[in-house]
Amino acid sequence: MRTHIIRSVGTIALLLLGACSFDITNTNNPTLDDLLSNPTRTKLSAAATGLFATSRSGIEGLIWRLGSMGREGINLSGNNQPDFQEPYYGPIQSGGSFGGTQWLEFYGPIRSANIYLDALKNTPSTELSAAEIAASRGMARTIKALQFMYVAETRGFLGAAVEVDRDLAAGPAPWVTEDEVWAYIVAQLDSGAADLTAAGGVNFPFPTPPGYALFASPATFIQYNRALAAKANVFRATAKNGCGGTPGACYTTALTDLGLSFLSASPAAFQLGAYYDYGTASGDNTNSLSDGLDSPVFFALQGNLDSAQIQSNGVDLDQRVLDKIVPADSGDTVVYGGIPEIPGELKFTMYLTNLQPDAGHSIPIIKDEELILLRAEAEWFATAPNKAAALADIDLIRTNSGKLSATTLTTGSTDAAFVAELLYNRRYSLMWEQGARWIDARRFNLLGNIEIVSNSGNIPNAMPVPLTECQARNLTVTVLPTQVQTCQP
Repeated sequence: MRTHIIRSVGTIALLLLGACSFDITNTNNPTLDDLLSNPTRTKLSAAATGLFATSRSGIEGLIWRLGSMGREGINLSGNNQPDFQEPYYGPIQSGGSFGGTQWLEFYGPIRSANIYLDALKNTPSTELSAAEIAASRGMARTIKALQFMYVAETRGFLGAAVEVDRDLAAGPAPWVTEDEVWAYIVAQLDSGAADLTAAGGVNFPFPTPPGYALFASPATFIQYNRALAAKANVFRATAKNGCGGTPGACYTTALTDLGLSFLSASPAAFQLGAYYDYGTASGDNTNSLSDGLDSPVFFALQGNLDSAQIQSNGVDLDQRVLDKIVPADSGDTVVYGGIPEIPGELKFTMYLTNLQPDAGHSIPIIKDEELILLRAEAEWFATAPNKAAALADIDLIRTNSGKLSATTLTTGSTDAAFVAELLYNRRYSLMWEQGARWIDARRFNLLGNIEIVSNSGNIPNAMPVPLTECQARNLTVTVLPTQVQTCQP
């Protein structure tokens, strides 16, 4: 990753976007130099708003791309070849519009967060108090860590670069391992939590988006921070050489983090959490995943229904399937996008309102239902496991979200059996929200359990390192056995 500070109006404009579905007054329109050398309350508030806005820039693409690799759904529009074909037939090209994405979409906000943090260092006490500066740092470090989480989830064992504040003359940023990326993420979140704690009872000196309504103050934002920290520690535990070779320690830390998060054991709170906002106002972003039932773009795959368990009534499929997937409104079966073996027959409904497109529909970042499943995983694999509690958490989700019978597992069940149960519930609770099925299958070396669907091809095991990053390091690009075209720094 070769970056340096570009002192231009164009760069700072990214920070000052009037989006995130809330108003912003930007009368100064400062240059980057101006923000860094003369930060004011107004400029910093605008920059914070821009940071929230840009943090969602890659999410829709992440959901449908990882959802395609995990065979949750597919983009069959046919007007973006080879995007819809690569995850099914391969190879995932490092320089293509499918595999070459999900990189700058996250490193851009990371860079913006660093610029904002630099500006805070120069902010006089006449503009922001020490507590307000601490609160602002805590927010920025949390958003920065979240963007790195997306990088780690997409690249996995390939690792990534974390040193983005690097002058171009210094050459490409050093590459670190997957475990080191997660360690860096956890450190950022821990530093952010310390900042938010130091802020005490002050308010943020900027507005927060509606999707952060539960976390609109430093005192509550720390609960969101700890939720992300718990997820980061759980995912780090399953990384290659996870947690420095002691994964149980990461799981144990995750349980502590969850105790400080917004986790609730109430089914009524399952959907509560942090969300990305969208809207149709001028300058805002719309949710392109809100795809009408008669639209020829995004479709759910039949495998979601085929793998679903039957409710305790002995008749209906898992309630999560019934809530999230319906038949497409296209009359007879229609083959879209030139993939005869994957016809467009089913549609996702989670981003619709009353089964109608809703361009302003929000997308979850992390919610209570996921925290319960993260806790179940951590309880089972912690240094001092509590397997009974893990199964109780699984059943809390099964019986309420899925309307399924309680699991037949016991505390004596194998780890493999527990992981299968865990991943089933994560798949259906988080379907088409973050690529969970593909990420989880890779975390537990179970990509072979995902159906190929297409007549040829296989399941990719990573999004590739972009071709430009390979070229900057003079690294050879090869095609992995899983049909991923990438270099391996």
